[in-house]
Amino acid sequence: MKPTLYDIKFDPILSNVSVAYKNAEYVAEQVLPIVKVASSSGKYFVYDTSHLRKTESLRGMGASAREVDYGVSQSTAFNIKEHALQELVPDELVNQAPSPLSPEMDAVENVTEKLLVEKEYDLSAYMASTTNISNNTTLSGTDQWSDFANSNPVEDVRTGKSAIHAKIFRDPNVLLLSKQVYDKLIDHPDIVDRIKYSSLGVATPDLMARIFDVEKVIVGAAGYESATEGQASSMAYIWGKHAWLLYVTSRPAVKQISFGYHFQDAVRIVDKWYDKVRKGTFVRVTDRYTREIVSTDCAYLIYNAVA
Repeated sequence: MKPTLYDIKFDPILSNVSVAYKNAEYVAEQVLPIVKVASSSGKYFVYDTSHLRKTESLRGMGASAREVDYGVSQSTAFNIKEHALQELVPDELVNQAPSPLSPEMDAVENVTEKLLVEKEYDLSAYMASTTNISNNTTLSGTDQWSDFANSNPVEDVRTGKSAIHAKIFRDPNVLLLSKQVYDKLIDHPDIVDRIKYSSLGVATPDLMARIFDVEKVIVGAAGYESATEGQASSMAYIWGKHAWLLYVTSRPAVKQISFGYHFQDAVRIVDKWYDKVRKGTFVRVTDRYTREIVSTDCAYLIYNAVA
């Protein structure tokens, strides 16, 4: 039985549960920061190179200063989309719980996790495409960082940094490593040799950031169930075996150059309704956002960084 408009009730407590739900493994919102917008559609700005053009600025006595603009062009309009999933909390489960709210909270966290897996997977699939990220290199054989004797990860990252700087005249500030790449790098002789005299002696993300001369190293460690329903379980890492250099602004805004953004017009909300036929409460989590890639010049993909 479908609920009517009057059956559905917004739940502020469960909404707070969904918004507060954090899983450190998910990094999509670090790669594409959230920009909150007032409406579900609008335009953001894409920087061209005109802001770097030499411009005559000499002003004559009594004359107006020469007018310049941002050197940006408006993109096609963004349209925020609604993502929603729901779960039934049966009465029998509620009756067994020490607190009636607990099963609903469990449902909210379960549904929220599924929404975050989708967001993470969709972004990783886009970023792992050499068609989408034209600044890229593919490693193979002895060049892969899993070959400790022959590979040179520091030099490969330096090459990627140079490629980005040549396009935007800014150094990338983020190095995104998949979990499988990170686990190999912490034992790579080039990395171990650089941190052996540190107080920790262990290649943490913070120490790696110093080694690769970036502000931040992000480890994409989230996984997902890759098997279709009904087939044998097959767990996989979402971010594969790749690495990315990125320029991600520390000041997310529609006029800030960055790899991209998540535009969002509302926080995640939870509503619910009772289903008399199925004898349970449906809990629905809704997330409203759109993913927009502002500048692929701000990214460099190292494909198949490890074997």
